[in-house]
Amino acid sequence: MALSKKLNRSQLVIGIAVMIALAGGGIIVWGFSQQLALARQMLMEERRLEQAVAAKQARHDDLVAQLEYVSSDEYVEHWARAKAKMAKPEEVAVVVVLTDVEEPVGEAQPTPAPEPKVQPLWIELWELVFGSPSR
Repeated sequence: MALSKKLNRSQLVIGIAVMIALAGGGIIVWGFSQQLALARQMLMEERRLEQAVAAKQARHDDLVAQLEYVSSDEYVEHWARAKAKMAKPEEVAVVVVLTDVEEPVGEAQPTPAPEPKVQPLWIELWELVFGSPSR
């Protein structure tokens, strides 16, 4: 009987050791899966931010190019001729004057429906009972 108790105790100790090892392994696997999920999230966020940075960089490059154009003599001349209607000293500015100015053709505005004539209540009742008079 002493051998049997000793055997049961050693089996119990082995069982507890196996359970502790399984629990520890489970915790390690769970932590590893959490780290993988976090790494996947961070990778997606990194890609999104890289795209945002690329878009902002493209906008920056466009603005720098526009700044260079606006700072150039070519833009100043274009503005002076197109917006300010200026000419160089040797040139003559020609302004075309139209005598018969037509209104610009725009989208046709729908004609509002005529509002119904508001009649007193007694006339509406009279017409409802006896019909409307033909005029």
